[in-house]
Amino acid sequence: MKKLFEKPLFHYTFVLTVVSIVCGIMIGAVNAITAPIIENNIKEAQAAAYSRVLSGLDDFEEVALTSEDPSTVVGKVIGYNAADEIIGYIYTGYTTNKYGYMRIVVSVNASGIILGADFIEINQTYQVDGTRTNLSLYVGSPIANLAPQGDIVTGATGSLNSIQQLLSDIAVSHSLTATEPPLPYAEYYGNDFVLVEDTTFSGTLVTNKYTVEGQGTVYLVTGSGEYFDGNEGSITLHVLLDNDGEIIKLLLPEEDYGHTKRAPWGTNNLTYLSYFEGLTLSQVEQVVDDNDDLQTGATNTKTLIEILLRALVSEVTA
Repeated sequence: MKKLFEKPLFHYTFVLTVVSIVCGIMIGAVNAITAPIIENNIKEAQAAAYSRVLSGLDDFEEVALTSEDPSTVVGKVIGYNAADEIIGYIYTGYTTNKYGYMRIVVSVNASGIILGADFIEINQTYQVDGTRTNLSLYVGSPIANLAPQGDIVTGATGSLNSIQQLLSDIAVSHSLTATEPPLPYAEYYGNDFVLVEDTTFSGTLVTNKYTVEGQGTVYLVTGSGEYFDGNEGSITLHVLLDNDGEIIKLLLPEEDYGHTKRAPWGTNNLTYLSYFEGLTLSQVEQVVDDNDDLQTGATNTKTLIEILLRALVSEVTA
């Protein structure tokens, strides 16, 4: 054995082999230790992001991805509030481009409105702040018909294209995942009401028009705005009219209401909306102009509601 090691070539080969084995073991050990940590960090960041994009989230349930989900959608969950009610669906999207990669998390309500959007990871070589802003502009937009709620930041076209593609892919997953809840109109039109969408109608904030056969019309009006301490959320107002064009009810279904729901703020908003019952659309603006009875504490939400009401009048009666 001693003579064997006295041969230089064998000696060097043996040393290199031992070093390689040791290095391989060390690298494997390091990977075994760090890989779960990295994966856990991503999961923790993802869970924190869920709460950022879906107000009122108390718990969530993971939904298995299928072969029909786009490959860029890497996770989806159903969000629940403290009363164990579904308040939205949350999707995680991941993609790469020539500038790097990005991982986003987006919440969508049952009606397909984006409630929140944020980055879990963003690694882009250019216009990172602009890219963050551009993603935030889609909050309040229908996921299936993207419309930014403000001016897009220019100069980050590649990143913007990636965001739009991720949102489009999430729209596909949402159509496979979300269960549209029964519309809360039976109390006002009866259990046998028939709702038919008017696909010829085109509006901006007034996103949908439905005819209730033989009974009236329903409009959906959607917008987003701040409600507390810099937090923003979207609201969809359901406007129920009878055959004479008078307002039967203005509804703010919980799944379409992204502002503070707890009393007194949520209650004040519903009280304010009750003032419009029995009026025609032509009378709405006068009430908006004259009425200051809403109690302090829901001012931001009242402002958004009034924007939606004015949009209803201008877009429907024009």
